[in-house]
Amino acid sequence: MVFLLLGYMWLYVHRPFEIWPWLGNLYIERVYILTIAVIWLLLYKKSFFWNINLVGVVFVTAAILVSDFMTNTTGETNRVVEEWSKIIFYAILLVASIRNEFELKILLTGFAVIFFVYMLHSYYEFKFCGRYEYRMGIIRMIGIGNTMSDANSFGASIVFYLPVLVPLWGVLRGIFAIPVRLFVIISFGLAVVCITYTGSRAAFVGLLAYAILAVAFSKNRWKIMAVACVLLPIVWMNMGERLQNRYLTLIDSSRGPANAQVSAEGRMKGFLAGMELFTQSPLYGVGPGHVQDFLKFQTHNFIGQVAGELGGLGLFAYFSLCCCITINYVYSRFYWKILTARNPNADSYLFQVSQAIFIALILLLLMGIGGHNAYRYTWVWFAVFQSMAVVSLKKTADDYIRETHNEKLDLTQESWVPSSHCVIDRPVPV
Repeated sequence: MVFLLLGYMWLYVHRPFEIWPWLGNLYIERVYILTIAVIWLLLYKKSFFWNINLVGVVFVTAAILVSDFMTNTTGETNRVVEEWSKIIFYAILLVASIRNEFELKILLTGFAVIFFVYMLHSYYEFKFCGRYEYRMGIIRMIGIGNTMSDANSFGASIVFYLPVLVPLWGVLRGIFAIPVRLFVIISFGLAVVCITYTGSRAAFVGLLAYAILAVAFSKNRWKIMAVACVLLPIVWMNMGERLQNRYLTLIDSSRGPANAQVSAEGRMKGFLAGMELFTQSPLYGVGPGHVQDFLKFQTHNFIGQVAGELGGLGLFAYFSLCCCITINYVYSRFYWKILTARNPNADSYLFQVSQAIFIALILLLLMGIGGHNAYRYTWVWFAVFQSMAVVSLKKTADDYIRETHNEKLDLTQESWVPSSHCVIDRPVPV
């Protein structure tokens, strides 16, 4: 089942039906996901897991549906709601199908490979087929397809992908780890190249922020800092003067065209405009995706987008989801300390997945300062990934506690239990 789910993940991320329009006429995305649902319903053993992240996802979905219901006066299908329904339906299949750590490893490894292929295809089209956009005085790399393919959205997608690479580093041991780690290195290098070619200042800041977060959260921070000190100057020198000037406008507006400064100021304008719409409809906003109908421009700001389009319900829902992901990360640290108390070399994959999603959340909020990213699949899929990891990690920790407790209460010795692991401080007669 997990490989069938990866097939839909490839369709959603790579979107071949947008690259080759004749595939779109076949509705392969809808046919495929419905086929998976039928297979799960008829042939797959039903099983679900529960985690606090799912509550946050339900809140966000409810806010979107309520806002659309209260503001949709035309009766037409809202494109944002339609896309979100696909994301949620796929997430339900994930929750109902992925059962253990092994399947989670397959799923996340598959996601990393799928996104790598997406980046590689986009780079090929940019480098050899002349697919780009000319904006802000520079040639900018864009993603393939139409959805989230502009330079800023494409760069942001790559930034959110970077944390997921970290758990792959230790997914296999011994000689089998060599190709996996080589893939991680190549993927990270390609991601950095793609981000620089997008000319997206928000994505560039996100890349630097991820480097800082990686140093802050990793035990190997000194090694990461050493690698970063070597690589960053190399990347900078190979950008070219135009791209360098583009990124230098972050600190010196005279380095770029006037519209670059206008673009930066537009982020604050979008936030204020979104908050103004919030005051007009404070409960459920103006409707998902409709802020541009009122403002004639996008907010380019996450809080402004949510406040304007979804109102107080949306702000509460996204705040709840952020809190749920944070709580899960705190719990995962607790479970991880339990496991490493006895075995310092315990497999850290599940904890690293939870930590990677928490870092991705920080990046989502940080890049939300300069981007309207409220309806990305990243919110839902990553929340589900972390849910799976924390549920599996808790089960492993509970099994360890149970085994340890049984060892402490082992009364099979000859007459007494003078064990240092005994839970009571006096001998117990058999």
